[in-house]
Amino acid sequence: MFFSNRIPEPKIMEKEEMKVFEELSNQNYKRWILPFVDEAMQTLNVESGKVLDIGCGPGLLVKELAKRSKNLRVIGVDVSPEAIKLAKKNCRSLKNVKFLRGDVTSLPFPNGTFDLIVCKDSFHEFPNLRKALQEVMRVLKPGGILYAQDLRRDLPMYLLRRAIPPDTTVKKLQFYSARAAYIKTEIRDILKQLDIQHFFIKTRKLTENIRKNYGKQGISLIQLKEGFQARYILVVKNK
Repeated sequence: MFFSNRIPEPKIMEKEEMKVFEELSNQNYKRWILPFVDEAMQTLNVESGKVLDIGCGPGLLVKELAKRSKNLRVIGVDVSPEAIKLAKKNCRSLKNVKFLRGDVTSLPFPNGTFDLIVCKDSFHEFPNLRKALQEVMRVLKPGGILYAQDLRRDLPMYLLRRAIPPDTTVKKLQFYSARAAYIKTEIRDILKQLDIQHFFIKTRKLTENIRKNYGKQGISLIQLKEGFQARYILVVKNK
């Protein structure tokens, strides 16, 4: 493993970095957003109710979730004011969304508010993941699902090499995110500390059904496989 020890990211994304991230997200919308939303909604099999996206960034995940069903009320929370500004702009045509600037360790919601909570590629950005997960479980309904995805610090070396040296904004985002990421055993340890028992962690595989489904949509299967290999999926069911 290239990064033996986790090194947290130094700060939240600045305006230039957030803009680059938004551009990358738009360019890779089908590959980055659709497989995540498809599996998240299949996991809970939900078409109505309340959904929370923590670390929502420019709001593209919220946008896709809200488009799936008008009966979903989707809320995005992010600590970055620039992210919230972009998210509101990207979702301005949708009536079933809302964005709030907030800290994931102190969410402004009552206990048991949400049916589904999603988090895409943000765990490594949270200053205190243990407190964040504790707060997430507080606002998740009994029987509700947390569906999260993030980078692996032990990602394949051939993928990490693309971010070395971190001499452009894109490479910096990739390099520092990988260095700040968790490995599966660290996630398991945090969940056990919180006495969370109903969960599983996996790395997604490029199954034949996935090949057929996303290949028809013009998504590069090679890039999709690389994205799967670089990340883990965490699914938690609240007791």
